[in-house]
Amino acid sequence: MKIHLPLVALFSLCLAGRVLPATSAPENRGAGFDALGHFTVQSEIPAGSRHAVLEITSDLSASASWRPMIATAIDGREAKLMFRLPPQASGKVFARVKTGISTTLPTVELSGPDLCYVTYADSISSGAKIAFLTSASTKMGEWSALPLAQWQANLIAWALQDPKVASAEVVPPADNVSVRFKDGTTATLMRAPRRYTGPAMQSAATAVAKAPHSPEPFPPAPAPPKIPTETGRNLPDSNNAVTAFSLETGFPNSAPTIGSWLATRSYAVRTFPSTTIDQILQWSASKPMAALFWQSHGVPYRKKDGSIGIALVTRQYATDALSDGPYAAMIKNDEINFAVDDEKKPFYAVTSEFVRKRMRFSPNSIVVVDACYGGGAELAAGFTAAGAGSYASWDWLSGPYSGTPCLKVFDRLLGMNQEPPVSVPKERAFSLMATRWWMSAYQFDYDPSPEYPNQGRPNAKLTWYDHPDKPGHILCPTIMRVLHENKDLKEPYTKFLIEGDFGDDPGESLREVLWGGQKMQVVRWEPYYGIAIRMPSSPPRGNIEVIMRKGGFTRRSNVVPITEWTVPFTYEVSGKGSLNAKMVMNVKFRADIRGSRGNPEMPVQYLGRLFSNMADCEGTVSASGTHSPDAATTFTWSGGSSLTSVDPNADETYAPKRIRNSGSINFGVGRIDQFQLSGDGDFTETEVRVHNDGSSTTIVRQLGIGFPGFYPAPEMPLNLGNGTLRGNTLEWSGSEGTVKLSWPSVTPQMMPDNNTPR
Repeated sequence: MKIHLPLVALFSLCLAGRVLPATSAPENRGAGFDALGHFTVQSEIPAGSRHAVLEITSDLSASASWRPMIATAIDGREAKLMFRLPPQASGKVFARVKTGISTTLPTVELSGPDLCYVTYADSISSGAKIAFLTSASTKMGEWSALPLAQWQANLIAWALQDPKVASAEVVPPADNVSVRFKDGTTATLMRAPRRYTGPAMQSAATAVAKAPHSPEPFPPAPAPPKIPTETGRNLPDSNNAVTAFSLETGFPNSAPTIGSWLATRSYAVRTFPSTTIDQILQWSASKPMAALFWQSHGVPYRKKDGSIGIALVTRQYATDALSDGPYAAMIKNDEINFAVDDEKKPFYAVTSEFVRKRMRFSPNSIVVVDACYGGGAELAAGFTAAGAGSYASWDWLSGPYSGTPCLKVFDRLLGMNQEPPVSVPKERAFSLMATRWWMSAYQFDYDPSPEYPNQGRPNAKLTWYDHPDKPGHILCPTIMRVLHENKDLKEPYTKFLIEGDFGDDPGESLREVLWGGQKMQVVRWEPYYGIAIRMPSSPPRGNIEVIMRKGGFTRRSNVVPITEWTVPFTYEVSGKGSLNAKMVMNVKFRADIRGSRGNPEMPVQYLGRLFSNMADCEGTVSASGTHSPDAATTFTWSGGSSLTSVDPNADETYAPKRIRNSGSINFGVGRIDQFQLSGDGDFTETEVRVHNDGSSTTIVRQLGIGFPGFYPAPEMPLNLGNGTLRGNTLEWSGSEGTVKLSWPSVTPQMMPDNNTPR
């Protein structure tokens, strides 16, 4: 005998459908689309059926061919059935459910645990569970003044009296009571959040100066990773960022602040002041998330296999319609469970299974969940399986100000300079490695909330987990410093080495290094060494910036001003009589003199910055005057020459009529060290001799003038306020005349200030 259910439904890929009424038992109980876009068909199956199959067709004629799509076994009891048909490519189709008594399932096109759900008549209805949890909330309020142990004992005894409840227990490490219903679903009876009337937060030092804490409730997280030799630490592949708040209004909400910071760094941010299951499903429906910050209650519960899981509580109240309809499959699969506090309305909570199946994260993404116990390995494994690059949450019960360390994490990753301690000069963005090290070193990774009564252990600690292949690294490229680099055998020219955090080379079409708005030639891109650019023959004036395109959008680094001095050095030789030769050398030297930080809050280090001339130094030689050593002889100086410069690492720099200069700018102490300058040119000397007979002889010579360099090197002081190079005059006397070198005071262009990030 076969029982046919003539359930005919119109299924449309444009997500619109209707159901025609059933004509006989079993009864159709509705069709529609669930939260994930699957077409659902629900029906009540009478006792005696041993299997059911969903079939579809696009033709309702007598000769129609029905395609068996999904099948499930039934044990003969009266049951409720829900099929979930994924979108079909054939446009509009009709669907029907057939049942039969054979225990052999027919061959179908689709299979999987999420496509069909059977709930037997003796199962617990969603309405009954919600009613139980509402009553539990009332009891929790009645007993709220009792000592914790008595509160727990009363709740457990009360819950176990209910025939729907299979078990009730305190699940360490929390104070809450975890309830398992006889159909396998779970709920958490949450202890009311504790409020404080004392100081807003304690110092980091106070937060950890506690008695030795009890053994960890979860296996400790791996130590922060060492710098690897391989690649794989990059920017996230996506610009999709979400910040969400699922707590009561009495808790500080850090999500809008972090969301605004991410938006300033070109992330497409959605901020949720409250959360529902449907919203969470949409967080990564169209694009994996690059960054997630979520404030929620984390509640331990006993899983079906006996282990402890952590659920994250939404702010969505549970209803019969949602629990029996679009969320039924997820509840049955332990993706969603329930939690209730003193509000007398249970909330939905999502588990690691939900995270694993319903959320997607891009490679190298960064996820911070501000939730009690969220740092347990079980929940972290769900986020890592969903692709999270690096995941952080609290290892224990956190307090109302646990969002403050989370603000510090994103402030340092994004270079916002808004979350204390704020450095002067401003800080650049840092890598996740540097940020985690800093927070650990200064104990900012402890919850700064005041202690709970009789706490007996340090405050909760922010615990990190990293994806084995694609860990979180940076949220924007960041330049630490720019260094002068001389030639080597493979690169026979002068370079700038841009040190910082950039990740792997995305390829020439996806990155640019700009200097003064001009695109530079990248000769080397090494993730753990830096970006080497060839210095142009005539370098531009302006900032250096690294631009990277990944995941379809652009991310920019901090800008680094390259400070530049243009100094006219005048070398003057005064000979006998009025003879005078002058060589003016207009010399440029440039460097990144900001100083640098390796980690957040580190004092700025001012190391020497080497420099040398390029091809943009120029000069002139001129000569004039006469000298008559006797009545018959006259020497005249005239003419001159032009001087040039070249990249000393690329061309022959010691050819005639060249300017050469080099040195080291040590801005931390306000001077230029080891400064060297040399140059040479020529001019014309004309000698006229008048003979006794009145005739004359004229001799024309080319004479050279050259400044050979300093010995010893002169003092070259810089003003620490505005970078002005102090002028000076050096003079030497000899038997043939005097020699003088002078230069005026020069204020540079592109000077950094306290708003220039280091």
